[in-house]
Amino acid sequence: MLTERLTELVAIVRDLDRPVARLLLPGLSRPEVEAFLGPSVPDEVGTWFGWCNGVRSEPGQLQDDVNLIPGYNPLSLAEAAEARTYYEGDPVLGPQWIPLLGGPSGDLKAAVWEDGGPLRIAGVLIGEPTEIEYESVEQMVDYHIRCYRAGAFSVDDEGYLTMDPDRCDEIYEGVVRG
Repeated sequence: MLTERLTELVAIVRDLDRPVARLLLPGLSRPEVEAFLGPSVPDEVGTWFGWCNGVRSEPGQLQDDVNLIPGYNPLSLAEAAEARTYYEGDPVLGPQWIPLLGGPSGDLKAAVWEDGGPLRIAGVLIGEPTEIEYESVEQMVDYHIRCYRAGAFSVDDEGYLTMDPDRCDEIYEGVVRG
């Protein structure tokens, strides 16, 4: 189901004529993901990096061009592994985690797991405590799809991706707490 939801998310950004839809790099095989993260990597992490391994850089590209959601772009596995080094010792992230989405200021959406335990998604905001935001990658993707469908994520008159924070909060409550 996660693969279908990711395909739906890309279709939404493609319909909005967002450059990121054509800049997504092909995903990695499960063995390639395991070579980076080990054989016990959760299926959702393997699916994420199997779907997309970051975004292609082009001359003159703006950060907004690569954002899949406002403020965040999909990271390659190599970029994600490098980003991990900046957050070592974060007690919420623990020893087993990998960023999936990243922002230009260092903010992250990261998959966090323990052997035999559930995978969850942590939000890392620079200057704020790290928090668990979603119970799965699929729940995070579902939230993003709902934000686009409800107009909480939209493209403004100048062509930039924008968000309505109040509407996003309402949708979040329905997805995560509903």
